[in-house]
Amino acid sequence: MKKFIYIITIIFATMANGQSTDVLIWKSDTLNLYSNPLELKADWEQLNQVITSQIGLNRVEKSKDSVILSYLWRNYKTEWFIENDSLYLTDLSSLYSSEISIGLNKVFSTTEKRIFADWVNSSLTTFRGTCIVCRGTHHKNTSIYPNEKLLEFKNGVLIKTTDYKNSVLRESKFSSSDPNVYLSFIYRNVEWSKLPDLSNKHLLVWVSVEPRKNGKLRNIDWKNTFLIDGSNLIDDPKNTYIKEAVRIAKKIPEWNVVIRHDKILNQDLKIVFDEHMKKKYGR
Repeated sequence: MKKFIYIITIIFATMANGQSTDVLIWKSDTLNLYSNPLELKADWEQLNQVITSQIGLNRVEKSKDSVILSYLWRNYKTEWFIENDSLYLTDLSSLYSSEISIGLNKVFSTTEKRIFADWVNSSLTTFRGTCIVCRGTHHKNTSIYPNEKLLEFKNGVLIKTTDYKNSVLRESKFSSSDPNVYLSFIYRNVEWSKLPDLSNKHLLVWVSVEPRKNGKLRNIDWKNTFLIDGSNLIDDPKNTYIKEAVRIAKKIPEWNVVIRHDKILNQDLKIVFDEHMKKKYGR
């Protein structure tokens, strides 16, 4: 089992150290891509199935001292190239084994050695340095880096570039303190006795907050504040649980202030409403 844990650790470490599974070669420089431009293609889901089948995504790899469940991860990487301001996909390969190659011809049914990315009509972000806000899932990097360049494309052709310096302007002493203290503050301020019966319910409210430069709350971003109830997403600001979560958000004394692309990023507060949390923190 040690080897299995090691592999998982490496995936998250590469994110934290400013490396990406998707790269862009431009002007003899290799840049890290924040996301995979293939995901912008209309038939992305079908392509993804073909790619993963080529490298056996759903297989169980066996080694001497471990069993690796490779279907838990996106196990391929992409390489892109800009020539004469045109964006091309030049390579698809296994993330874990240099012995496993994925021919573009197998995925796109073509004899071309590169694919012109004419489906890209948006900005792609490249980054340098060690992340200043480190986040991510098993397949996607969502961290923030000190140096980012936005490359804007129209029908796969580069039309504009913009450089940004990102920073953590202010770190909240409250949210960065002992996690148990932070959670206790949130959940002990919930007025559990005033909420409807929570039996057999598991509700998650996500509150999006616009902080000021001094870390104090400026506004609630209602467009990105919602409740998840099973498969239902509710954004009614009059909802009892949303109102309660927003009330708690307004009690938070200070928020992180992160500058990205010359703007202050929204911060978020997530609160779970269920019987378990009520019993643990309710008075």
